[in-house]
Amino acid sequence: MCEETCQIPYFGKSKPVKVLRTSAHGPQQCSLPNLPSQGICEDDCCAAKCSGQSYSLKSEWKGQWQFQKCTVRKEPQEVKGYGTFCVEDCTVLHSKEPQKAKVMRRSGPVAPQCELYHRDLPLQELATDFVEQLEKTALTLTHENYEDLELMRPDKVKSFLKKVKNEVLQPELNQQSYSQEINATQNAVIIGDLHAQLFNLISFLILIKEKYKDKGFTTLDGSALLFCDPGIQYVFMGDYVDRGERGVELLLLLLAYKARCPQGMVLLQGNHETNKMWKKYGFAKEPKYKFHDGLSTGRFEEVVELLPYVAVSPGQFMALHGGLSPELESACTGKDGRFSECLTKDIGQTTVWPDPHTGEGYIKSQRGRKIQKFGMDLAEAFLKSNNLKAMFRGHEQVKAGYEMKTKGEYVVTTVFSAADYVGMFCIDGQQPPWDKMMFSTPGQGNYGAMVLVDRKTGKAKLQKLSPRRSRKLASKFTGASCKWDFGLLQESQPESPASKGTLESFIEENHKHIKHLRGSSDSCSLEKVETESLKEEARQILRNSQDREFEARKLIDLQGEALTHGENLEICKAIQKDKITLEVYNELDGTDGKILETDIETREDELEADGVQ
Repeated sequence: MCEETCQIPYFGKSKPVKVLRTSAHGPQQCSLPNLPSQGICEDDCCAAKCSGQSYSLKSEWKGQWQFQKCTVRKEPQEVKGYGTFCVEDCTVLHSKEPQKAKVMRRSGPVAPQCELYHRDLPLQELATDFVEQLEKTALTLTHENYEDLELMRPDKVKSFLKKVKNEVLQPELNQQSYSQEINATQNAVIIGDLHAQLFNLISFLILIKEKYKDKGFTTLDGSALLFCDPGIQYVFMGDYVDRGERGVELLLLLLAYKARCPQGMVLLQGNHETNKMWKKYGFAKEPKYKFHDGLSTGRFEEVVELLPYVAVSPGQFMALHGGLSPELESACTGKDGRFSECLTKDIGQTTVWPDPHTGEGYIKSQRGRKIQKFGMDLAEAFLKSNNLKAMFRGHEQVKAGYEMKTKGEYVVTTVFSAADYVGMFCIDGQQPPWDKMMFSTPGQGNYGAMVLVDRKTGKAKLQKLSPRRSRKLASKFTGASCKWDFGLLQESQPESPASKGTLESFIEENHKHIKHLRGSSDSCSLEKVETESLKEEARQILRNSQDREFEARKLIDLQGEALTHGENLEICKAIQKDKITLEVYNELDGTDGKILETDIETREDELEADGVQ
């Protein structure tokens, strides 16, 4: 018997095979050893090869998933973002009941590489992948190489969001309604608005790990940052996206934590958990860019609309995004903190907008005509009726990262965690391509803060974090680097290597989105009485502020949010109000008056881009 090497047609090309030749009377006898029962086929997917293969899981369901009784689909399948695979339908054997699953097969150097299709992966496995990649890798990627992050595949993210919604958030909502009880045995951590600033989230989690390193808390398997232990709970008070460059990554990481450690994570809704706000403040554009139009914000909205509005530590405190509304006060006074009995979605939506004030009763808010500020007398009465001592809330940017208002022994504390609000991680870096205008002026330079609560004593400790330190902690942990060295900054210096933008330019940028509305920004005017009232209000706010520029920009910001509730006339009047703020700022010896003018123009362009008509 002789052995020959021959070329045969295979998958549109030729393939070398070994042929055995036997001498005989007449023609030579040639045959292929180990010929498949179906003969030679010209398609890589002509036979099932995954039977007997196994797939190893990373999550706590560790072990081998065995593939058995596989049949192959004759045509290769292209999986978006992954490439072309042979697809087999297999019975999967594991610790639970056998199940049918779709298996993707690649050719391997020794044996076929068979893995579960992401739609058939358990949620815990998907979430483990997301945690591992987002904690360490996401911050290192630039706007040009987002696709290097393996999870940035539309189909995989869709599968993950659907599973989180159906397996975690919907059952939790069915059981607890829109209020969640804090029941950690030792500590609760309260974090305010993060607004797509992934570096802030990472740096706060690093500080928490360091603070409680001697507590004996168990770290979540597969995570380097999160405790998952009955002794501790994390409470996030909403506004996870918008006005930042990594909203997709931050929200996916928080949801992955929630999937892996449901009891340890409390994610509340804020006013930026709606598509309407996303269209105005940036997040609507971000997934379109990062997923090449393969994933809409509607997928995210279906998830975040299931989040609760309030978290309660019985006998101690409540946490929510905005604050007390007439609807919440009417429905939930005297419930002893059992807000799940009285809180509906409609009532919850009224709580994401209010801010506190030091006076009494409800007064109008700069955020819009339908929104009211609540007085500390109302907060005191509501907390007392529910056997609570404190209200923690976010929503409002504050220079120090936190601000406390008290009435007797009752306290309302604002916690804002986005250090250097609207600032990029690499402050000398390229502006995000999906919304360059959003980052055309420097960040606010403010501190971020969180609250650490001892649940045994009820005592709370505020932890501040400067923009510089936040960036340095995140950079050291992830290995992400920027051209400009954070270490060159002193704590009190602004975060931009260039001088801070002026108030005129800030207003100018904020008003650029309005230019094509019906009627120009100058087509309306305010009554003299209203003008003088607004001037006096601005004087009081700016005169008593330690940082007039920050407070002036905040006033512009609040008036900008009011536009989401308003008609053309209100939009026009908001521009006039901004000009009044600039006038008062300059009157009080503002040294950087140009900032506000830029803000006004930015708002015009924002609303123009939104297509408001």
